[in-house]
Amino acid sequence: MSTRLERQARPGAANAFGARAHRVIPGGAHTYSRGDDQLPANAPSAFARGKGARVWDLDGVEYVDWGMGINNVLIGHAEDAIDDEAVSALRRGQALSRPTLLEVQLAEAVLDLFPEMDMVKFAKNGSDANTAAVRLARAVTGRDLIGYDAAAPFLSIHDWFIGTTVMRAGVPDAVSALSVPFTFNDTTSVERMFAEHGKRLAIVVLEVCRDVAPTPGFLERLRSLCERNGTILLFDEIVTAFRYHLNGAHAMYGVRPDLLAIGKGMANGYSLSALLGPRELMERGGLRHEKERVFFLSTTNGPEQSALAASLATIRFYQEHDVIARLSVNGGAVMRAVAEASSRHGLGDRLTASSDFACRPSLRVAGLDGLPSPAFRTLFVQELIRAGIFMPWVCPSYRHGPIELERTTEAIDAAATVLARAYEAGGVEQLLDGEPAKPVFRRFN
Repeated sequence: MSTRLERQARPGAANAFGARAHRVIPGGAHTYSRGDDQLPANAPSAFARGKGARVWDLDGVEYVDWGMGINNVLIGHAEDAIDDEAVSALRRGQALSRPTLLEVQLAEAVLDLFPEMDMVKFAKNGSDANTAAVRLARAVTGRDLIGYDAAAPFLSIHDWFIGTTVMRAGVPDAVSALSVPFTFNDTTSVERMFAEHGKRLAIVVLEVCRDVAPTPGFLERLRSLCERNGTILLFDEIVTAFRYHLNGAHAMYGVRPDLLAIGKGMANGYSLSALLGPRELMERGGLRHEKERVFFLSTTNGPEQSALAASLATIRFYQEHDVIARLSVNGGAVMRAVAEASSRHGLGDRLTASSDFACRPSLRVAGLDGLPSPAFRTLFVQELIRAGIFMPWVCPSYRHGPIELERTTEAIDAAATVLARAYEAGGVEQLLDGEPAKPVFRRFN
């Protein structure tokens, strides 16, 4: 197995990969956050495999992985208990032309976790689930406006959300105008939105929380306003379900949504998401009603057998192991390592990893002006990669163990040393290889 220094000294498979990928794939990757522009120049061009909390690039170089498939793999890569069930299922036929037993078994298992919901529909990603909820809400209410959390980093690939970003090319202005913003934890902004648009709001879409908890009364006030105005409330728990609480983050606050979107951790990396809701809403997309039909969710691969079996196995794993507690322990260890390194090297609040929830640390690297800096953050991530740690963000998993945490702690300290040098030098120019990472949502390259 080659070392990182050996890879840097000789051309290898990874060094040729980028040109090959960009020649046949727009952006060189199928997800914007996997793109070359999101990472330092020394980032692995591609990963060949993963196991547990580690990944290997095309040259066989090993990294401790904190990206975990874009927050998708919360147990660990290639978990045998999950993969064995998935392989067994696909060998019985991956795609069949009538419903399968696995569809019903998983639907029942998911609804057992979310007993306030009556029905579930499977899809392949969070965007599918959220946009299906939007269409359903519009059909049920007869309204057209969507209230959305403007502070949310991402809610859908579809026009109703992308049209609210600076990267809105291709989205008609008339579509963008149908999405109206409010700000998470800003009750005044929610009240203003309802005062101006309440009788046209079909649905309100937001994450229950990210790294910041909802302030007391915020979710309750939002729930009350939705009920008073006949607006459907969707909680986007694509990231938070299976990470914060097995019954969803909303269970921690006792506020019930009308519709609930889950995904990512529900199948430990297999492509699966779901929209859940009460029968009176969800059945509008079904056959047992006499109202106008709603084209709700129809995905050829939504019920592929391997993903459904993987999700059943994932739920069993959670029930047999305290995964969520381990996520918090491992995330807390990273936050402490960053705080200690920052203190040791006199960085103060220029380098932090903090969160109201240890299972989801938020890494922040500031520039000379004290504001978040893409250049200084890229330098920090670059130095972590140099030490064998892939941490574009912090996604703790069940399989991060003492060895991975020790290696990560050492790498964070070494990277903080380089950051301190950059602050002393007044910039990153002499220390950063290549260009700083860029925001996904930007108008021009």
